[in-house]
Parts: sequence; C-alpha cells; structure tokens
Amino acid sequence: MSFRILLIDDSALSRRIVRDIAEELPGVSVIGEAVNGREGLEMMESLKPDLAILDVEMPVLDGIRVLEERRARGLETPVLMLSVLTREGADTTFRALELGALDFVPKPSAHMGFMVDQLQALLKQKISELIASRQTATVSIVEKRPIGPERRLQDFDLVLIGSSTGGPQCLHRIFRRLPAGFPLPICVVQHMPPVFTAAFASRLSSVSGVDVFEAEPGRELRAGQAVVARGGMHLAVKRNGSRLVVDLDESPPIHAHRPSIDFTLRSARQALGGRILGIIMTGMGRDGVDGLRELHDAGGHVLAQDEGTSIIFGMNRRAIEEGVVDRVLSDSGIADYLLELR
Repeated sequence: MSFRILLIDDSALSRRIVRDIAEELPGVSVIGEAVNGREGLEMMESLKPDLAILDVEMPVLDGIRVLEERRARGLETPVLMLSVLTREGADTTFRALELGALDFVPKPSAHMGFMVDQLQALLKQKISELIASRQTATVSIVEKRPIGPERRLQDFDLVLIGSSTGGPQCLHRIFRRLPAGFPLPICVVQHMPPVFTAAFASRLSSVSGVDVFEAEPGRELRAGQAVVARGGMHLAVKRNGSRLVVDLDESPPIHAHRPSIDFTLRSARQALGGRILGIIMTGMGRDGVDGLRELHDAGGHVLAQDEGTSIIFGMNRRAIEEGVVDRVLSDSGIADYLLELR
C-alpha cells in the first residue's frame, strides 16, 4: 500500500532534503511540491495526500494561515510541520498543533551539518508512525476495559504522565481543567527537543491553574505544580531528606528517546514505591511500558488514554495489551479522574 506525501515549502533545498529522506521508506512517494501556502492548499484539496509536510514561513500564505484555511474548508489531510528550533519557532509550532497539525520535525537548512542524520532518523520515525497508525486505526483491542480497584488521593504522592506524538494537544486539554491547589505534584515526560520544552511548560502554565515549569536540577516537586522533562535530558525523581526533587540525567537514550518515560518511571518508583498514579498517553512505540509494568507490580495505579482520543494509539496500546493498565479513559476522562481524586 502506497503512502502519498505533499511537500509545501518555498525552499528548494528543504524540499529536496525532505523528499530524499521520505522516499527512502518503502511504499512512500512524494506526489507533489508546492512553493507557497495558497498553492499547497489547492494541491491538498485536489491530490488528497496521506500526509502534507508544511513549512511555517512562506510567501502568499504562511503555514498558520494554511492550517486555518484547512480547518475552514473541512480538509482532513494530516499535517507535519517543519519547525525552526528556536523559542519563537516553538511558540509558532504550538499554535500549529492547536490548529490541528499532528506533529513537527526540525526544518532542514544548509547549516544543519551533523543534524541532517538526526533529521533523517526523526522524519522516518514520524512517517512510519503515521503509516502504522493508519494500518491499525480500525482495530480496537479494548474489548473489555480493564478495571482495577478504586483508589483515593491518599494512595498517591505523585502523578506521572508520559506522552509522545499528539501529546501536546491532549495535555493542553487536560491541564486547562486543573485548578490551582491541585493536591498532588505532577511530572510530565513529553518526547520533545530542547528549547521546545521550556515553551511547552510556559504554554501549559498559561492555561492551567497548576503552575508548570521546565525541569531544573534540585527543583522540589510540590502539590499544585507540574514539571516538564527538559528536551535532550532524562528526568529523574529523587528523595532529598523529606523533600521530593527532580534531577537531570544525560544517560543514553532509551527506546531512542531522551527524555524517556521509562527512565522517569523507574526513578520515581525507586523513590516512592507504588505511591504513583501513572498515565500513558498517545504516541508510537513502547517507551513507558516496562516502567509501568514495574509500577503496576509495585502496587501503583495506571491509566491509559483510549484509542478514540489518541493521535497515535501506540504506547498506550502496548501498555493495555501487556496488561499493566487499570483504566482506559479518554483525555477528558483522565482530567475527570484527576479532578475527582479525594
């Protein structure tokens, strides 16, 4: 089965690099190239590609306007953004995600040097995720949702959330419902590059009653606050006397990810035993599954996001399949669960 891609970018160099990388994947073909947003929209409508790879800064119509027009026209073409790895680029990218873009990769340029190899691996991973999700989208593995024993607020000292592709959008919907004074500290491990995690933490904080920070060594985990793992670093949870703190770790990636959900889950379990509410959300692969198994075996409680609200039903699917999940909920159901902890 072929997977058809439309490139929308005014840079010929960028289009060539992305095309060459994408077409190395079996069954993938680039069926069109647009040099501005207006042309890209028309080709999106006429060619009906399986994926559009979209630049932000373009003549005639920029990437954000393309996404707004796409929504207005009712087009459902999945969109992957090409993003500049700066704070300004991060803010624009999060706006694109809010407008329906699935995910993003760094925009290629003549000055990337060694980063081209990283881009190649990341772009292939993202396209492969989308192909896999399309092939499994109609298969539901949750015939009967697993139900564990009821838990109360007093059973937990920490909420730990892991997510990947589609995570920013879902986390935004959850955090905007959390009130000031939420009774537990929260750790978020979202697969995301450096620079972007600081902007992401700031964005979550702006919509939530919970104060959200990017992780820094020694920061105490406090009720009513959340910490987002820093891009490019593992997040460790440790005890420092009576205090619970976070640290940063440069150990090798796990499942090709740093930060890794498994790394943080294991460190938190060592510090807290089973007194953790673990939540696994949208994303491809199996990062988090092994850590959740260990947490579940230690008496922790595990929620998984359901297929219907997941952009990529992958990590959460694996956790459900392997029997380490107590409840399967929509993203709004996860927010309800957190709000109902008493």
